[in-house]
Amino acid sequence: MLKHFAAVVLALGMLASYAAAYTTIMRPTTQECYFERLKTGNHFSITFETAGKLPIDFSLNDAHRNPIYSMPHTGEGSYSYTSTGDGRYSYCFKNNAPHEIVVNFNPHGPEEETFLASHDATPAENEVRKLSHNIEEVRDHFNFMLFRNEVHDQSVADTQKRMFHWSVLQVMALAGVCGWQIYYVRSLFKIRGVV
Repeated sequence: MLKHFAAVVLALGMLASYAAAYTTIMRPTTQECYFERLKTGNHFSITFETAGKLPIDFSLNDAHRNPIYSMPHTGEGSYSYTSTGDGRYSYCFKNNAPHEIVVNFNPHGPEEETFLASHDATPAENEVRKLSHNIEEVRDHFNFMLFRNEVHDQSVADTQKRMFHWSVLQVMALAGVCGWQIYYVRSLFKIRGVV
């Protein structure tokens, strides 16, 4: 029993290294589609999130381009599907906004499930598999949060730099106006002969 548990934990550790998050920058009013080859009974799941929770449209289509699932105007989502036929399934993101949107998504294809379900599983192994899937989702979300934090840090640094330059420009303008006023007042009094 301990050997099986150790084998499952090792397999999950190896699987975690194969998990990949993808990030794309969607141009205004465009649609980007990605494809996954599935056989009957294969499991496919995907989680996605946009930077700033900006709304996009998500859709999953079967091999015959028939819609299976869609989520209009959402900033994040998750969906799992077990295929009913062989073929090339597609999942698409559509940006209807007039500006770019950053989308981070994590597809989990059938090769991960095949790797984990290669033998008859005990109830404990099934629970470990579910726990692994949940940990993977948390890790994916954490990676996106790190990405979003980097974007916000860069935005804050850029804003601070602009504020500094604007403040220097204001100080120079204020010093120039003060110098001009002193010069003008002195010249005014010189003309009158007061000074």
